[in-house]
Amino acid sequence: MLLAMFIMTVMDAAVKWVIKDYSIQQVNFIRSIVAMIVLTPQVVRDGGLSAFYSRNPAVHFWRMVLIVIISYVWFFALGKMKLADIAAVVMISPLIITALSSLLLKEEVGLSRWFAVIIGFLGMLVIVRPGSGMFQPVAFLPALVAFGYALFILSNRANRNTESLTALTYYPVIGIFIVSGLLSPLDWSTPSANAFAIMIFIGFCSAIGHFALTLAFRYASPPTLAPLEYTGIIWAVILGYWIFNELPDSWTLVGMIMISCSGIFVIYKDALSAEEITEVSISKD
Repeated sequence: MLLAMFIMTVMDAAVKWVIKDYSIQQVNFIRSIVAMIVLTPQVVRDGGLSAFYSRNPAVHFWRMVLIVIISYVWFFALGKMKLADIAAVVMISPLIITALSSLLLKEEVGLSRWFAVIIGFLGMLVIVRPGSGMFQPVAFLPALVAFGYALFILSNRANRNTESLTALTYYPVIGIFIVSGLLSPLDWSTPSANAFAIMIFIGFCSAIGHFALTLAFRYASPPTLAPLEYTGIIWAVILGYWIFNELPDSWTLVGMIMISCSGIFVIYKDALSAEEITEVSISKD
């Protein structure tokens, strides 16, 4: 998980660097090609073309649509916002997952968890500061990405027993490839050698980062791993300052603390609940 957070944040910095000169669809198109090549060994391991078989093709269709929207909105926001700001806002996703688990999966969410969700949401508002002179509507885009990411994670959970790992990871990349391939010719600009190398690098980071996430959640529980997601904020602050000379202001730091503390509190409560269930199970045995 630590490796994944580092790689994904480095990818975001690379996207922010190159997106100022090249279109989102062009970057996404090259990124998706590289990602599909890098993920090929996983397809072979899952049995080749048979791994793409799905019992519910409609699920993969809407997941493809969702990831395309997330990708384009995320890349657009990276080109408009500070790296640390966008990383902090998107970290409300664990809180959104908590809320949606109650609404969509009918999982029990206690009053204390709902309170933490509200605090995290307020932390997001502190960062974007609607109504202030510094507010820009684009600041809400990372929150939209966080919502989409939460839906994506919940769909993984809901379909993990019926769909192969290849199907769940590869179809979204195919979706980005198709849409970006259709849009890229509209404003294609032949990249320089350096820009092309960065786009290939983005594709490698995308594939390896998601693969690291998959491995992490395969061998450890979400309550164990989720606090490590917040290390992404640390890397975003460091890379934002080092590469773009960006530093979060005091209000952004307050919002970061609110989001991080509320998220870690939810994770802590989930861990306690899991421990209580385990103790009850042991006592019955």
